[in-house]
Amino acid sequence: MVESPLGRVVVAEPFDERGLALLRDAGAEVVSVVGKAPHELHDALRDARGLIVRSETRVDAALLESAPRLEVVARAGVGVDAIDVDAATAAGIVVVNTPAANTLAATEQTFALMLAAMRNVPQAHASVHAGTWDRKPFIGYELYGKTLGIVGLGRIGSNIASRAAAFGMNVIAFDPYIPASRANALGVELLEFDDVLGRADIVTLHVPLTPQTRGMMDGRALALMHEDGVLVNCARGAVVDGAALLDALERGHLRAVAIDVFPEEPPPADSPSRKLMMHERVVATPHLGGSTYEALERIALELARDVVHVLGGRPASGAVNAPSLTGADAERAGGFVDLAYRLGVLLPQLFDASMRDELAIVLQGELESLDAEPFLAALLAGVLPFMTDQRVTLVNANTVARDIGVRATVSREGSSSPFRASLVVAAGDHRVVGTVLPHGPRIVEIDGFEVDAVPSGAMLVTRHRDVPGMVGRIGTILGNADVNISTMQVARGERGGEAMMVLEVDRDVERGVLDAIGRVDGIASVRLAKV
Repeated sequence: MVESPLGRVVVAEPFDERGLALLRDAGAEVVSVVGKAPHELHDALRDARGLIVRSETRVDAALLESAPRLEVVARAGVGVDAIDVDAATAAGIVVVNTPAANTLAATEQTFALMLAAMRNVPQAHASVHAGTWDRKPFIGYELYGKTLGIVGLGRIGSNIASRAAAFGMNVIAFDPYIPASRANALGVELLEFDDVLGRADIVTLHVPLTPQTRGMMDGRALALMHEDGVLVNCARGAVVDGAALLDALERGHLRAVAIDVFPEEPPPADSPSRKLMMHERVVATPHLGGSTYEALERIALELARDVVHVLGGRPASGAVNAPSLTGADAERAGGFVDLAYRLGVLLPQLFDASMRDELAIVLQGELESLDAEPFLAALLAGVLPFMTDQRVTLVNANTVARDIGVRATVSREGSSSPFRASLVVAAGDHRVVGTVLPHGPRIVEIDGFEVDAVPSGAMLVTRHRDVPGMVGRIGTILGNADVNISTMQVARGERGGEAMMVLEVDRDVERGVLDAIGRVDGIASVRLAKV
């Protein structure tokens, strides 16, 4: 039986068909064990390279031991609480999730709950369905002019802030990790946690669940809120002390509470969460934050693309346990981390014995101020498979490099090229320069020769004398071999001196064809490189 190009990807929980189609189109063998017994999952994982889960499958060390070929665990969602990330990292397995795919959905759900609580929408709806028509009990409050306190000014919190401004709200926030410049750009005043609780009319929570945030909204914190304040939680259930919140409501503290998440879902009978869910001043929904058709499609497509990237040896945008850029840095860097990987793949194919030299990476222009680790890990992930038979991923690239004695350095330069940002990878006297343009990555220089090549698929690179007829001779050889040339360009130094030709071709070129090109008078070298 012929193995599919990307190998087996096991799907343990429901996953959007569009994501499955993307995996199949990329060459993966998709095996679904949704709804099947645990032993069937273990059996399916024996030869699997990828695993896709949501929140119910426990990916622990025991499960990972049953999957010796596993390279990526993909969580369709944000949290990775059910995944033993440390065990995966130790095994060189990349863990990916989709932290941004449900941002808009969660943002809109927050405002849906906020408005429902302020305007008594659930109560009024129930009244109308009961056959009554009485507006007086359901007079509400406007968002306009109210002070909104955002706890956690990350992706979702930032989106909340910008939309709250459109409602005419005054926005304050607490986030110890966000620089003042970012808050100022959003028109948000950064304050200490207690000050936000004391000043806000409405407090909305958008923090991850960590040891520092677990139970942060306890009895002390709740007491700091306005007597008629409103609390909204679309983050994680356990950041709120349910018993303390129930006690506050029973004492008449807080006008309303809106909750989309609980510590245990569904809340157990007789638990504080169950009592909160049924309380007359609580608007509750069953964890609908990311539940829009648009978000589910984005999650499936983004996650499937990352699985394909990892199984192809490339960086994943949503890697949890590999070096990656986040937030504004990720936006500025665009596809440069992926470019670093592609250039790393090219380097040993273009230059003989280049890997005997120390590797170097140079961050130029707008990349100069960014964290170098993601670029360095991507470069090593591209280079090292040509030097070792160990499995190399972004997770273990630095470790493998140390084990086999490969050294790499990082340096930075200001704007020294015509591009806003560019990336240089080098070994010894050889260097390749690339950038990312609106329509994708480009190689713009090879050993001082200016080129414009797409680092994807197969390409031929020749070094030759700058003499008439060279393009025609090489083109004839390739044509006779039924190799189609998609692009061709020639760069040279001095007229009549050394020149370089870069040809992007539609398929691999056989050894005999390369030998024929190498025998052409004036050809110094010909290399086939594949990315």
